[in-house]
Amino acid sequence: MPSKRVPDVIIAAVRGHIARIRVWVRDMSAATFSEDERTRFACERAFIALGEALSDLSTKLDLPTLVPNGPWVDPIRFRHFLAHDYDDRTIPPLVWDTIQFDLPELDAALDQLEVALRAAQ
Repeated sequence: MPSKRVPDVIIAAVRGHIARIRVWVRDMSAATFSEDERTRFACERAFIALGEALSDLSTKLDLPTLVPNGPWVDPIRFRHFLAHDYDDRTIPPLVWDTIQFDLPELDAALDQLEVALRAAQ
């Protein structure tokens, strides 16, 4: 069920999750991340919340129209995967790769979204 939160609040929440993930994995390698169960689980939880927030945001805004190349569907799918999969061997490398390669792309798309929303006002 969609929340009553406004888009700016949801975007801020997503950015907060991105920032926390980056802090948690700073100075880590893929190997140390894989071995650090606490950080892995924290990042997975942040990705679940981030995906849920983007799902909510997608009910309020036409994200593909505002930022056509934004990775809007992938974080939502990743949220579902993390919430329903429990394979501790395959998840850590997927989460690590998502942190390294997909978070910067999402962050850039959020920048573009905020510019588009300001322009629309």
